[in-house]
Amino acid sequence: MTLGTMKVWRFFTPAVLIIVYGMTLASIVAGAQWEVPDFSKAPYLVTIVMPAVLYYITPLRGWVNDSSHARIIENLRVGMVNIAGYLDKPEIYSWNNLRSLFFTLVDDNKSLSAKASLAYFNGLIWTGLADSAVIALGYALASVGLFYFDAPNATIALFVFVVITITSLLGKNVATSRQIAIGNEQLEVMKFEHKTAIEKRLNQLDR
Repeated sequence: MTLGTMKVWRFFTPAVLIIVYGMTLASIVAGAQWEVPDFSKAPYLVTIVMPAVLYYITPLRGWVNDSSHARIIENLRVGMVNIAGYLDKPEIYSWNNLRSLFFTLVDDNKSLSAKASLAYFNGLIWTGLADSAVIALGYALASVGLFYFDAPNATIALFVFVVITITSLLGKNVATSRQIAIGNEQLEVMKFEHKTAIEKRLNQLDR
């Protein structure tokens, strides 16, 4: 998977989840029948683009993923410093200062690029699970509201979406660990093939 493909899927995944979970809620509470829209038609296309845009401009994904993302990039940052064998200076050897080198090395090395493809795919799963947790929690809260209005099967809907939320969060943690493992595999390659380049960058930052 390429970075561009991952970005496209990351944009549309929340909208698909909003529609699917909404149809699930309607099915449980109102007995509505499932019907997959024909997204090739303009009116239906709007129904998926608009939720995607609205979700994209909210901080919801970040609220769920920021701590995991920090773990992932910190592992890469520390790993690069350890490859050089230097005493860590987080304020100088920051990820912002090392990120461009990391991705340059990845792009210039076929082995690292292959692992990057795995990282992009896993990253899509990782963010997708975070999106699933956020959206399912939203529908769980909606189910609570429906319960107070005596909607039929609202407690069943609440149970379903709470289970989805918990499962998604657990899955996100697994995907985070997998992302860190892939990063470690990339660092292992850099250790043997790009130590000099990393040392050069750290020396530049020390000036």
